[in-house]
Amino acid sequence: MQRVGLTGGIGSGKTTVAKLFETLGVPVFYADSEAHRIRNRAEVSEQIVRHFGSAILSGEQIDKRKLAEVVFNDSSALQWLNNLLHPLVVEAFAEWCEVQSETHPPFVMMEAALIFEANLEHLFDKIIVVDAPEDLCVSRVMTRENISREEVLQRMSQQINPAEKIEKANLFIHNDERDSLIEQVMSIQEFLLSLQNN
Repeated sequence: MQRVGLTGGIGSGKTTVAKLFETLGVPVFYADSEAHRIRNRAEVSEQIVRHFGSAILSGEQIDKRKLAEVVFNDSSALQWLNNLLHPLVVEAFAEWCEVQSETHPPFVMMEAALIFEANLEHLFDKIIVVDAPEDLCVSRVMTRENISREEVLQRMSQQINPAEKIEKANLFIHNDERDSLIEQVMSIQEFLLSLQNN
């Protein structure tokens, strides 16, 4: 069973691509969703609140937006949070892969923004990068998160340059809303399946 990483910059359309792979029968692990679940575990959220203080809370819950405002404006804060969450997400992925292996899929996929930033390349047999024009990424995130252009650009500055990601990856999907995403996804799936037969 191959392990495939799917990554790309904020607003590139990684999740959309992941959902297309899912419709084709590929099991997909969503790292951001898992990180959110882990962050809400009592023992983890307590560590986060101890570190950042009550300013990140709404009521008794961690407010995702307040936490984002802190970590995306302070690289050391972001590093601390990532150092806490990433090992737990990797552990959850390993356990998930064990469960998936029981049904013998040709490959499984992790959709994650920070594969290269977190030095997780070693987890995967192949890595796919999704890329899109910067202006399109910015407008997507502004709409989705209801944040300003400046806030989006600040978040982008915490990630590796898209060109560098493309250079590091094995496969590439261009998501400019012109080229057909489904055709690119199907082509990559055929390629990955062909590796099973060689």
